[in-house]
Formats: sequence, structure tokens, C-alpha cells
Amino acid sequence: MNYLFRSLLTLCACSFICLTGCDVPFSKEDPVVVSVGEAKLRESEVYRLVPEWDYMTDREKLTFLEHWIDEETIYQEAIAKGFWKDPALQEQIKRTERKITVDFYLQTFADTMMVGDAEKLDYYHAHPEFFVRGRNLVTGAILYFKDWQMADMYYKSHKKLTYETYPAANWMVKRIETFDTVSVSPDSCMIPSLADAELGTLSTIKVCGGAIKMAVVVSRLDSADVLPYAEVAEDVAARAWVEHQKTVLSRLKKEWKKARPIFSQMNVFSEKEK
Repeated sequence: MNYLFRSLLTLCACSFICLTGCDVPFSKEDPVVVSVGEAKLRESEVYRLVPEWDYMTDREKLTFLEHWIDEETIYQEAIAKGFWKDPALQEQIKRTERKITVDFYLQTFADTMMVGDAEKLDYYHAHPEFFVRGRNLVTGAILYFKDWQMADMYYKSHKKLTYETYPAANWMVKRIETFDTVSVSPDSCMIPSLADAELGTLSTIKVCGGAIKMAVVVSRLDSADVLPYAEVAEDVAARAWVEHQKTVLSRLKKEWKKARPIFSQMNVFSEKEK
């Protein structure tokens, strides 16, 4: 209840400040939202500072206005006391202005840089190490048999085949369990290592977990395989743009430096470093 009363009181105070601080009635085009002394925060400035203003709650809006009033009040107090002229502050402002100007100027170039499809493809082929699969993925099947005799008959008649798809149902096979693009072995007894599993060939007969089995891996995507371009197109575009930006800015910096006389005092370095 106290917080609600305080908020309402502050909101009333803000409204009073707005009404008393303006020299002219509120403009319908760009009304003053709040003012402190001669400083006025207009609606257009509010939307520039807080683009999501219309979607904020009343409490969030009030918090923002309170912060603006506090900051503006302290700023005016500092100016009145002459802190603007302090050498340390002026040096800090100068450094900040320099950095902001440089960053803003470079950003104007970055915003207009475009990377063509050919350049993206060139980057993709030149840097395959960035687009490799991070794990082995295998597809295949585990075959279960009723007894050793059936398993032996099936193995002898199929061991020379090369499997590119799942094994077909067969009267000698009790059941077939398939697995599709798994990164963990579906049966560590039959396939202890995905990386070492023989591709397209039936494994030898084993008794694992009380069952007679065989396994076959019909396809494998190794961790070192480069992902298809279509799967990494967005990542390629982002990386190619960064590389393009570095190349263009490096060239521009060289051009800008050539257009100006630049001298260096070598005696600023210590004798040890020369």
C-alpha cells in the first residue's frame, strides 16, 4: 500500500512538474512528458530512448521517468557547481567522444557491406574446419535369432552382401530392431564404437544379454565430415560477413593512412626492445 501511494504521489509530482515547467501549453505534435527546470523530455525523445514504451506497464514507465528526473537533477547540480570545467572530466569526455566517433564511422561501412553467394561458397570451401559434424551418427539394425543354427544359416547366406538399406524381413530372423542417425551405440555389445563400426557388412554372431544377435551399420556420418552447405548456410553467411568486414576495413585503413603524413618517434621504445 505504501509503495502504491508513493507511486501515485510521484506520478502527480511528475504531472505538476510538466505543467509548471513548460513555457507554453503542451504541443499536440510533440508534448512534454516531464521537465526539470528548463530541461524538457518530450514524447519523441521518450520513444527514441525507449522504443518499447507503448508496451511497458505503468510502473515501468514511472520508474523510467523517476530515473530521468534524478539524472537530470544531478546533472544540473553538477553544471551549476562548475564540474563541467574539471580537466579530468574534460579529458574523459574527449576520449569517449573520440571512441564513439570512430565506432560510429566504421559502423556506417559495416551496415552497407554485402556478401554475395559466390563469396559465401568460397568461404565455406576455404574453411571446412568450421562446419564439421561434431559427432558420429550411424544408421542400421540389430538382428535377433531364435537359435544359433538359424543365425549361422543367415550369416552364411548374407555375409557377402553389402547393405545400403535396412535388412529385409526374413524367416530365419526372429526380429529386427532398427536405429536411425543415432550418436550413441544402440547396443554396446554389438557395436562398441560408432567410429570403428564396419559399414554395410554383417557383424559376426554374438550372444549378448542372453540373446543371439548380429548387427549391421548401413550408413555413417563421421564427426570429421563437413556438413552440407544447406545445413550451415546461415553460419557461413555470418562468418563470411565478418571476414569480409575485416578485409574491407583493413584496406580502407591503409588507404586513409596513405593519404596522411604519419611520423613516429622511435626513441619512445626502450633500448632493450630495439
